[in-house]
This record gives sequence, C-alpha cells and structure tokens, in this order.
Amino acid sequence: MLVLRLNTVARGDQADRTGDTPDDAALVVAARGGSAEAFALLVDRYRGPVVRLAFRLTRDADEAKDIAQDSFLRAYRRLGDFQPDRPFSRWLFVIARNASLDTIRRRRRAASYAVHDEAPPQEVSPEDLAVRNDEASRVHLALDALPPKYRDVLELYYVSDLRYRDIALELGIPIGTVKTYISRAKRRLRDELVASEALLAA
Repeated sequence: MLVLRLNTVARGDQADRTGDTPDDAALVVAARGGSAEAFALLVDRYRGPVVRLAFRLTRDADEAKDIAQDSFLRAYRRLGDFQPDRPFSRWLFVIARNASLDTIRRRRRAASYAVHDEAPPQEVSPEDLAVRNDEASRVHLALDALPPKYRDVLELYYVSDLRYRDIALELGIPIGTVKTYISRAKRRLRDELVASEALLAA
C-alpha cells in the first residue's frame, strides 16, 4: 500500500503552506502512529529536493526518481530510528545520499563487469587479470577501512565528481572542512594501501 501511495503522490511543492500546516516533527509522530496521510505529506514536502539531490549525484533523471522512491521507503521503514530533536530533512537527505551512492556503486560494478566480459581473452592474461582484481580489492578494502566522514567525501569527490562547494552542501559542513577531510582521506588511503602491500610482501 505504501508503494502505491508514494507513486500517486504528485503534489510536490503545492502542499498547503498555510499556518495550519503541521511541522515535520508532528508529521513524523503521526506517521509513526500509523498515519499514511501524515507520511504522504512528508513525501509531498521533500519529493522535489530528494529527486534533485539524487540527480546531482547520479546525473541520471530516471535513476534520480527511482532513488527518491527507494529513499522514502527506507525512511518509512526506519521512522523508529529518527530522533525528533534533529531536523527531519537532514536525516532524510542522508538516506537519499546513501541510496544514491549505492546506485553509483552498482553502476560502476556493472560497467567493470561489462569491460571484463568484452575484453578479448588473448589481450588479458590470467596473471594480469588476477593482479588487476587484487589491486581493485585492496583499494575497496582500504576505502572501507577509512572513517565514514573521510570515505564519504572521497566518494562524492571522485565517484560523483562533485565540487567542494557541492560536497559541503550535501554534508552540511564548511568548505574548509571538506578540503581538510579530502586531504586527510587521501593520506589515510595511501597509508592503508602501503600497509597492505607490506603485508603481501612479508
């Protein structure tokens, strides 16, 4: 029922903006109590911003719409985790950003598999392919070992190709902090890779 309801919500920014409009916290409380109408109002209120956020990250309009649908479903299922003393919009945008990054990762994996499938067997020896796969695995492991704040900025900077200002807006942090995080993240990533190489050589 929720999926059908979300698919039919199309009022977007036309939701009532009078003084009688309930705030986000009140709508979340009602939605937690089982009110589908309350959650539908939240969808009305944030559908546009969530689609725009997803599009900025993926650069694909169709994917952005799918991500928005997925984000609202994730949010609905996790309403019990929401802390009322924090902005609902920030919480929702984090969910949408994570859903967007998940989509980007799946796209990159699919592209990688396609390249491997299309490569003529005689051009890539089993030894070369093993080395490439090992290097890719070590990079992914090194990324996973980074603190989330460092991993997030690297993914937004290199994977989503966002500028410092856009990253700052997405994460809600100053531009200076973004630059610091990226610098530290690259250094930590390099250290992780060096350490993994040392273990392999030992």
